[in-house]
Amino acid sequence: MKQILRPILLLLLFGCPYKLYSQRFDQKKLEETLSRAIEKAYPASVRIWGYDVTRQMQTSGQFSGVVVSAEGHILTAAHVSVPNKTYKVMFPDGTTCIARGLGKIEFADNKTIPDVAMMKISGRGKWPYAEMGYSSALKKDEPCISIAYPESLNQSLPTVRFGHIADLKNKLGFIQSTCIMEPGDSGGPLFDVSGRVIGLHSAIDVPESDNFEIPVDLYRKYWTALNTPETYTSLPATEDRLESDPFTGDIPVIHGLEKIESNFKELAAQCRGNSFQIKSQVKGTIQNVQGTLFSMEGISLKGRFKNNSILISKNSMVGEMPVLELDGHQIAATVVARDKENDLVLLYTTVKMEGGISPGVLNADTLSFKQLGKFLISPLSDQTYKIGVLGSLEFSLQKITSSAYLGADVELKQGWVTITGLKPNSPASDSKLKTGDQVLAIDGLPIDSQLDYTRALQRHWPDDQITIKLLRADSAGGKDVTLLKEVVLATRPPMHFNHPAELFEGGKSIRRDGFERVFSDDTRLLPEQCGGPVFDTAGHFYGINISRFSRVSSIVIPADVISRFIKQWVE
Repeated sequence: MKQILRPILLLLLFGCPYKLYSQRFDQKKLEETLSRAIEKAYPASVRIWGYDVTRQMQTSGQFSGVVVSAEGHILTAAHVSVPNKTYKVMFPDGTTCIARGLGKIEFADNKTIPDVAMMKISGRGKWPYAEMGYSSALKKDEPCISIAYPESLNQSLPTVRFGHIADLKNKLGFIQSTCIMEPGDSGGPLFDVSGRVIGLHSAIDVPESDNFEIPVDLYRKYWTALNTPETYTSLPATEDRLESDPFTGDIPVIHGLEKIESNFKELAAQCRGNSFQIKSQVKGTIQNVQGTLFSMEGISLKGRFKNNSILISKNSMVGEMPVLELDGHQIAATVVARDKENDLVLLYTTVKMEGGISPGVLNADTLSFKQLGKFLISPLSDQTYKIGVLGSLEFSLQKITSSAYLGADVELKQGWVTITGLKPNSPASDSKLKTGDQVLAIDGLPIDSQLDYTRALQRHWPDDQITIKLLRADSAGGKDVTLLKEVVLATRPPMHFNHPAELFEGGKSIRRDGFERVFSDDTRLLPEQCGGPVFDTAGHFYGINISRFSRVSSIVIPADVISRFIKQWVE
């Protein structure tokens, strides 16, 4: 059984359909088409969560939806919607409003189908909205777009993903698309390249290409019934007339999208020679990762860099004795500098390698809305490459999973921050901290509350050393003892889940958040394929892949951040 996404994803596109190009893949025309569709749809793509209007507080996890009328009708999924319940709706431009749950359809014997629900914004207004398409007119291999709010990123703006229709109707009645989804995406819309809503996100399976959509024709057929705030456990008796898509003959089909990389061979060839595999020992384990080569022509070099090669990679995956793999040979590399904040490492070799990214292209402009949906190429050291689309503008990622780990639980007892539990095999237990110890200070800063304790640890990264000042009761009944403990923090142990969103190939990067400036794309990278460069189809350098963040997102450090890091240490 496919698992339902919890909570919902939003995606919105609309516009007048028209014939755009033939069945031959045309990257430039397709990009132009995606840009127009995104421009129309983005304003109506909404983030939603349950909301208590009296207490003015959030009452559910976030999900997504799409506004499809100027009066404020919102299409979403039944598994996140309750009739007559109130919801907070957030538009990309910052506008917020309250909506009320209307009707939903979920069968008594299987509540996961057909998963149809509607809401409506309360009060008057003329809201941005997307045009509804016709799922009956869909064609296999038809390109499609998702604009949604994945819960893992927890951003106020949606992300864009690109795919194609893989199955017109499965045994449960869902459309299958290759636009990747995860929790937070449920209820969000799927669009055709004319910007019309053709489906709503419902469920996923383990393969990243298995994403299941509610056909938009169900909303058309039961529009009248869904305007009544009622839960239907079978298909409503009241049906509206379904018309045919007037633009059926203009819907483009592009064969070969299931192997989209094959359409970029010539463009990808122009980006090769900039990515190399780096091998090193990280905590006793051999680790492979990509590295990006830079040409230092035109830069005033300090002594040891002159006539040498400079590379940038992912700091947390480059350890001791790094070597480059080049034509079957290993070339020793030296670490020059590490930037833990951006997870970057600068290396050089005494072997002059040909090629590399010119410093003249590093000062890239800030990403613009018009660039969303552009194809991005990630060349790899084995001469292969990955393709994705630019999914977001720049944003920051709070340090959560990448926070340093001590492994000591604390509570405030009698005015003192006191250790109440120690995790086995943690830095705290290995350093002989004890339950009952009172934490007086960390790195000289007083600890007077649990918040002080949390903030003191959040300032650090794994492998940082801290000094903890403790007050420990004398077990023999004498005076309490003040202790200073030097503790090396560790990487936070990974949490394991059985939801399909956590079971994709390769999994997530261990260091994947805690970045001040990044952007996302939907490239399906393995963690060891991070560290390499990202280009658009015109050969412009966009940045360096820094992490596989989740099922739907890979994260890129922008080019100008890379530029500052290089110039700080090389010029």
